[in-house]
Amino acid sequence: MIAAISLAVRPCTALMTKAVRAVDVILHLGAHRTGTTTLQMFLQANEHRLATNRIRLWTPRRTRSGLFAGLMDPPDKLPLMQNRGRVRAAGLVALECTRLAERGAATLLVSEENLIGNPRDNLRRNSLYPDLRGRLEGIALPLGRRCTRIGLSIRSYDTYWASALAFAVARGHALPTAARLDRLVTQPRRWSDIIRGVAKVFPNAEIMVWPFERFAGRPADELAMLLGGVAPGAPVWPANDWHNPSPRLDALRQAIAVRGEDPETALPPGDGRWMPFDASQQATLRGKYREDLQWLRAGADGLARLVETAPTQPFAAPAAPDLTETKHKMRTAAAGETSRARTGTGGLETWAPRIVGPSAPAPS
Repeated sequence: MIAAISLAVRPCTALMTKAVRAVDVILHLGAHRTGTTTLQMFLQANEHRLATNRIRLWTPRRTRSGLFAGLMDPPDKLPLMQNRGRVRAAGLVALECTRLAERGAATLLVSEENLIGNPRDNLRRNSLYPDLRGRLEGIALPLGRRCTRIGLSIRSYDTYWASALAFAVARGHALPTAARLDRLVTQPRRWSDIIRGVAKVFPNAEIMVWPFERFAGRPADELAMLLGGVAPGAPVWPANDWHNPSPRLDALRQAIAVRGEDPETALPPGDGRWMPFDASQQATLRGKYREDLQWLRAGADGLARLVETAPTQPFAAPAAPDLTETKHKMRTAAAGETSRARTGTGGLETWAPRIVGPSAPAPS
């Protein structure tokens, strides 16, 4: 049985090898509740501009149409490369990459926050993306060897969990109990764990991290960071066009009233953002986030770069910090080395976000 599966895997593996040599891949992994939908709508509005610069785009309207079906399912007990469902799905994605290259694409930009998990599972398991490693291993099958850059936006834990809970309540879930809130405050997984997990699966990719609090509603700056300091001319974007914000208190009261509960006793007055955590819990969560930012500003063990200042003028980006020492063990465990030869910018305007990493001083 296993021998038959191995024979079936070989053609798909060869196809993936051919495809990943065809286009460079940039992954935007979210995270959820950090303006991801706003960025994706911005990318779709500028899809033609990206295409003229040989950049193709996959957002959820493409990835959730069946393209990634089975790719991030939990693997069975067989080794990853012998899991027929995943390998078949990976072969189909690799075939799509080959078609893009045949049509002249040089870069594929994939923005899909569900690659790392989803808020529903996070809340159900009281953990921050607990299945990240296994899910990313699936997408790494067709895309990992040519993934040159990964973008991740992070957010303070108090507002991240509050936003996720607001969406859950608006969609029919019960209000969180005190015990549930306490479990979210004390759950051990941090953004630093997420970044380490991403680096483990994609040891050859440059990981760019930016705080949501600095870049909320600024998708053009996020695109520049994803493209390594370049942007396709003057992007098209309506001012103040935000998408998928978390429900405010009035909307939550209406959702609770429909279920027959008393919204006046369940929620605080006003029409602002809902904050279910008390002052002490907020202080604890914010303190953990500050520790993550300090870790990133100190160089993130050579795994990632923190961008905190938006690009303001066209000039050459500073030299990238040497990440090879920390990633050496990861690279030796990876299957083969990735050729990092890049094409020209195709007339793109050079933008230079301020990079905070091992070779640059952290802002005060």
